[in-house]
Amino acid sequence: MPVAAAANEAVQQGTSVQDIEPREDDDGMINEIIVTAPRLRGQVDVPQAPIAVLDEAEIESVGASSLAELLEELAPQSNSASGRGSGGPPAILVNGQRISGFREMRNYPPEALARVEILPEETAIRFGFSPNQRVINFILKENYSSQEISAEYGWPDKGGYHTSEIEASMLTINGPNRLNIAIEAENSSLLRESERGVSSYGFTPMAGDADPSAYRSLSPDTRDLTLNTVWTRGIGEGGLGGSVTVNGTVTRSDSLSLQGPDTVTLEDAGGATAQRVLLSSALGLGNRVRQSRSSGFELGTTFNKPLGDWDLTVTGRWTHDDTVTASGIGLDTDSLEAAALAGDIAITAPVDDLAAYLGSRSTNRSYSNSEDASSLATLTGRPVLLPGGELALTVKAGFDWSNIVSRQTQTLGSETDLTRGDANAGLTVGIPVTSRREGILDAVGDITIDLSGGVNHLSDFGALYNWSAGLNWSPLERINFQASRIYAEKAPTLSQLGAPSLITSGATIYDITTGQSVLVDLITGGNPNLVEEKQNDWKFAFNYDLPFLDRSRFIAEYYDEHSTDVSSGFPALTPAIEAAFPDRVTRDSSGNLVSIDQRPVTYARQDGRRLRYGIDLSGRIKGKESEEQSGQRGEGQQGRQGGGAPGMPGSRRNRSGGRWGFGIYHTVRFEQSVQIAEGTQVLDLLDGESITSTPVARHEVELQARAFYNGFGMRLSGDYLGGASIEDTSGTGSSLDFDPIATFDVRFFADLERAGGLADKVPFFKGARLSFSIDNIFDAQQRVTDESGEVPTNYLPAFADPAGRLLEIDFRKRF
Repeated sequence: MPVAAAANEAVQQGTSVQDIEPREDDDGMINEIIVTAPRLRGQVDVPQAPIAVLDEAEIESVGASSLAELLEELAPQSNSASGRGSGGPPAILVNGQRISGFREMRNYPPEALARVEILPEETAIRFGFSPNQRVINFILKENYSSQEISAEYGWPDKGGYHTSEIEASMLTINGPNRLNIAIEAENSSLLRESERGVSSYGFTPMAGDADPSAYRSLSPDTRDLTLNTVWTRGIGEGGLGGSVTVNGTVTRSDSLSLQGPDTVTLEDAGGATAQRVLLSSALGLGNRVRQSRSSGFELGTTFNKPLGDWDLTVTGRWTHDDTVTASGIGLDTDSLEAAALAGDIAITAPVDDLAAYLGSRSTNRSYSNSEDASSLATLTGRPVLLPGGELALTVKAGFDWSNIVSRQTQTLGSETDLTRGDANAGLTVGIPVTSRREGILDAVGDITIDLSGGVNHLSDFGALYNWSAGLNWSPLERINFQASRIYAEKAPTLSQLGAPSLITSGATIYDITTGQSVLVDLITGGNPNLVEEKQNDWKFAFNYDLPFLDRSRFIAEYYDEHSTDVSSGFPALTPAIEAAFPDRVTRDSSGNLVSIDQRPVTYARQDGRRLRYGIDLSGRIKGKESEEQSGQRGEGQQGRQGGGAPGMPGSRRNRSGGRWGFGIYHTVRFEQSVQIAEGTQVLDLLDGESITSTPVARHEVELQARAFYNGFGMRLSGDYLGGASIEDTSGTGSSLDFDPIATFDVRFFADLERAGGLADKVPFFKGARLSFSIDNIFDAQQRVTDESGEVPTNYLPAFADPAGRLLEIDFRKRF
């Protein structure tokens, strides 16, 4: 292999040319070279094999505009299927170190990254995180600078509303010093039921009455504004003494939704009835409206410092949020109904005449103020050298404080003031048992045991304990096995305990007991009677680095989870749920559903067993090398353009070729069950029972594909959800069948700087990218039918997915 070609390959892999050494044979002739690839600064040294690794070219091939968008695209790999199958977000590292929160990084452009590593859950405890989180490590370039502005506009092909977003940001990275300032504004317009040709009311209004669907929204009108600033300063020469980061964020969110007008069924003395819509200028406020305003800020700080052979990280964060919600209360129609029955007013009288028997509409206002402060000190090191390698030790201690104050005007004496202090500490030990590198039982492979334990002392719950044990075994270089056992005690959140009580009138609910879609009052808020939850989980995983292609892997993970005393939102109203919580449901004398108290409840037990497996493939797409590139390499040019890494030959606009990638994951559930209360029937959620309005599917598939070549890219994502059902066990209502559904999203993007020399003709396009995406390409909607084959009102596609096929165009310009 020629030395020049080896040097080029080394540069592409992040290896310095100085690390390339010629090797001579016995005749003194050079016949091969050895490329030594040192560990990239910021990589983590852990025994667990990465789930995925992305270099600069692969990051570019994703076509993301920010780290937040990149993280969203990497969700199938980075989100954990552990922890009750919630798919929780990953723990975040930057250059191998903890940060105060993802807000520190969310507005960074992907071009600032040198590498991304996604690591399994077993890695998390070595950095003081929860053992059911995956870890994503963002490794930054040593030097980078850019200013950018981006604008997005989206609209459904059915019309009716639009979404828009504008963002401006700047980022400077100078070794250990960084500064990022970003401002972001988002807006989504109102979408009404009438614009989709559906109605929650289930009747045709009589002549002269308003169409209620024109006064009820499917999607709210929302506006969000965020200002984020992050400043990092290195300590000592080159940041060798550590670093300090300060992050400040200010947010404001507004929302408006239409809850629809009140309706009443009037009956006269002769038994005739009329369904009336109580909406008129004479009725004062008329329509029921809900408005919400939330404003807040967040301050975060991170301090990193090496202490000899140890690394100390101290993080702190303070979050404040104020939320005010105003909701129209339903009209009292008792006097009107009595007047119609007595013959004092005709049931078909004009709505303005009916107003005389109605009071004015009142408004319920709820106020919520939350304060959260957290601090954590994490000390990591390798204090002891064992025969199998260095012992890894992590010690952490911290204190969290939370307060929520809420009240609402509808009910006197409803004020809630809850405070929680959480003193926590933990210890993690990583013990290398065998090692091929150290020659300790190397025939067995590499075996490492990770043990952790922790305690949280909550001011309102007392002591909660957690522990985990993990085994990592790599019998061969490309094969890795993992097994872990996790026990944790969890307390309900303050919101679950003390959120303000709120009544929403006119909510559409499918009552499986009667087989009808009805409008009811929903009571939401907190439940102070919740208890602590106990979780017992097993996980077994297998990773295999495939011997073909570049960075391609097969992954299989099996989860067995058992929980008791589970705090949860109120489940979907099935006959079994109603029998378990009879005091939460109100029906009239005819058996019609009137209201549901949906405040959180406690399940006696919840169990789940599932297997998730998949494959990730990736590779290069070779391109032709331009004369300009060859000349730059021959001259050893050290310049950079477009924020590229220093020392990399050539510029972004002249790079030829690209990357492709494909990944597919299948989840199959063997068990998903819930026991509502001790002594009651265990509900099999895979066989007709359900605790949500959508049942649990046994099969689920996630698919991703991407390709990028000479400035043009495409990525495709797809999700498949298998069929399921909700059975009526009462024998009086109707069961529901949910057909399988597959949805696909596609995004096309063009780096205009590299698109056919366009930037040479129009300099404005230098650093510009244009994207076009289609969400739900085929406008797929899950079909839900009852026993008669009809689709219940609240399962109509317009209610389940108001947007349907959504188109979006995005223009991004870096300066």
